[in-house]
Amino acid sequence: GLSRPVWLVIAASVPTALGWYGYYKFSIEEELFHDELRRSGRATGCGGYGTLFPFVWSFLIGGVGLLAGLPGADLLVDAGALWILLGQVNLYRRVNELHGESGPLWTKDEALLEPPVYAWWALLPPPLDVVVGLRQVHFLARHWAAVRGEPWQGDPVAEEFFPFISAPRFTLRQFARTPALWFQFTADWEELDWPLLQDPSEGAPWRSPFEWGFLWGGAPADPAPKSIGLAPADLAAALARDLSEGRYILTGNLTSSLFADDCRFVDPNNAVDGLSRYRQALGFLFEPTRSQLDNVHVRVVAAGSGRATIEATYVASGELKLPWRPKISPWSGKISYDVSPVTGLVVAQTDVWNITRFDAIRQTFTPGSTSRR
Repeated sequence: GLSRPVWLVIAASVPTALGWYGYYKFSIEEELFHDELRRSGRATGCGGYGTLFPFVWSFLIGGVGLLAGLPGADLLVDAGALWILLGQVNLYRRVNELHGESGPLWTKDEALLEPPVYAWWALLPPPLDVVVGLRQVHFLARHWAAVRGEPWQGDPVAEEFFPFISAPRFTLRQFARTPALWFQFTADWEELDWPLLQDPSEGAPWRSPFEWGFLWGGAPADPAPKSIGLAPADLAAALARDLSEGRYILTGNLTSSLFADDCRFVDPNNAVDGLSRYRQALGFLFEPTRSQLDNVHVRVVAAGSGRATIEATYVASGELKLPWRPKISPWSGKISYDVSPVTGLVVAQTDVWNITRFDAIRQTFTPGSTSRR
């Protein structure tokens, strides 16, 4: 394939009313199609003809049908638009794959070695779809220059005038709050410190765990006597048994004497105050016979005159007690237990996952989900 920088694509497309861009789109799809066939014997795209012809003919025939008032003509136009959108998503996916191969040839920047585009951005409305489209043009040009052994001549449009085109991949929030990405003249502007644009780690309020305590307000206190004064090492051993044998974070089957009655339980999605409420809540979540908790490791990480801390790691998976029986794929977690220096009981439990809360929610509403957590 040929390296076509952003400045060239814009300079040729604007005066031709995007006519040259149609030629560009046809050319890169053909080049990628034949490149894939040459390297692997199969193609994941449709080539220039297969990509553009259905789109163009759908619009031409559908447009004539709309003018003539023919029923179903609008569906033909919609089908053409959907076809080209799906083609763009597939194009961005392939550009990410190619960048993984050629990126190390032209950059040592770890951030730039990440996949450059989010393929699903093709489905966003303007101008955000243009943002990802321009990035695709730039990184595909860098790819072909690198694999052909051609020196990169620079691209002032992508690398100076509009820094977002050549920057490492960013999220929508990062783009919105970082003026330095927008234009050359905003390069020195400070980031926008708005709560709406904060990352999860910055404490955006809607990303706090949901407080479920109000659902279990009538849960009775656990009558079991407490194991007061238990040594941290003995407490860690008991928690390890509860995790390995009782799988209590999935079943609620825990040794209640290890926890204070007002213990607070928090994970990325949920927060419950009170031991009885926590156990009652767990009873509604996972199907015990179809859930697993493995690779449990528990250790004391801090002990002495101050509050002791115990940490546990695990890998869990399971099926939720919902009508559509969603299967939650394996995820890793790390639990931190805060231990009272006075009673030796666990007064706070915080569980952190290796996946986002949104992935957990997505799997919850996906029947039979088997995606990797």
